Amino acid sequence: MSPVRSIDTVARSTPVARVALVCLHTSPLARIGSVDAGGMNVYVLRLAEGLGDLGIKVDIFTRRHDRATPAIIEVRNGLRVVHVEGGPARHVPKKLLPLHIPSTVRSIREFVVSEDLRYDVWHSHYWLSGLAAMRVRDDPRTPVIHMFHTLFKAKERFLGFQDGSDSALRLDAERCLMTSVDAVVGATAGEAELMRDLYARSPAHFEVIPCGVDLKAFRPYDKVESRRYLKLGGERLVLFVGRVDRIKGLETLLRVVAAVRNSSGQDVRIVVLGEHGQARGTTARSYRQLAASLGIGHAVDFRGIVPHEELARYYSATDVCAVPSAYEAFGMVAIESMACQTPVVAFDVGGLSSTIEDGKTGFLARPGDEHDFVRALTEGLFSPHITAMGRQARFSMQPYDWSRITAQTLSVYERAVFARLRIGARAAGEC
Repeated sequence: MSPVRSIDTVARSTPVARVALVCLHTSPLARIGSVDAGGMNVYVLRLAEGLGDLGIKVDIFTRRHDRATPAIIEVRNGLRVVHVEGGPARHVPKKLLPLHIPSTVRSIREFVVSEDLRYDVWHSHYWLSGLAAMRVRDDPRTPVIHMFHTLFKAKERFLGFQDGSDSALRLDAERCLMTSVDAVVGATAGEAELMRDLYARSPAHFEVIPCGVDLKAFRPYDKVESRRYLKLGGERLVLFVGRVDRIKGLETLLRVVAAVRNSSGQDVRIVVLGEHGQARGTTARSYRQLAASLGIGHAVDFRGIVPHEELARYYSATDVCAVPSAYEAFGMVAIESMACQTPVVAFDVGGLSSTIEDGKTGFLARPGDEHDFVRALTEGLFSPHITAMGRQARFSMQPYDWSRITAQTLSVYERAVFARLRIGARAAGEC
């Protein structure tokens, strides 16, 4: 584990003074839970803030989604979000965004030239951003670090079918990025295994850095007081947080809770946080109809998007947080919940396998096995040891504090900068 570094130490020792983060298809300032806005948005913004706290200047490049949005938003001293032109200034389906990468790259280059900037590192997030970063880098001495966050083939494997919302270019683009960037960062070692198994690719440099959590913001509140504050009722409460996307598994959770209610005879309810109506034609109405058909319509509370600062209250108010995703590269919701001393019930997939210790900090079900999820959720809701498990879950989150994650990421940047200085232009990759 990398030591936490002070701003004075960094200022004296690092060759990294300015970093460009590329997050094109979604803004890190978007409301969490809205379309395409989830854990990656939180990750990018928190990482940028952490680097800024170390005295490093950071620009986050994202595609303009709204003409009314200022071209530059200064989040804090030395940290800016730069909205660049790239297609129409509105939401564009991810399937169509590759068409606008050339114009986006031109916009980024124009901004860099206009401000006479030179970045020491380009750090891209998601495959679309990776393609842009590889093209916009005009100095072969500058490394490109990439995070996929999700992999096309992994998503396909766990969903059981190809997601029609993805571009046909994604598979080849991901293959190219794996072997062309200076380093790939993954939240778990399992991501490198997936690349080998599903893509027959092994990045030259693969770095494992988990996602981080703000342990000051995500802390336990009193359960009774939190329920009163949020006006939540019910004997047992299950929390679901996230975008409504088939891979996130809300349909599964509704069926599971119906089964748990029937088998236990207890008043088990679900609180659903997140925006509806954007993923593959799904709407809050369709989920309400499903809940009604399962006989639990009165037991599902759709609250839409809530302020991010209120999430800790919701985690604290509920008995367990359910993460029924078919696949999660890491699972930001899980670590936020655990930091609030609320155990998580999830499928044993992706990063959830490494962050949750089954029976000690949460409960894991066999991948894709709905009946086993019923078993895991029942254990979570009615375990006599749930309070002690919550405390252990909170304790297990100490290594995920953002100061540690930022320090590890900066170390990756530094190694890449020194390596690129040694090898120069000869190893500059292209996609």
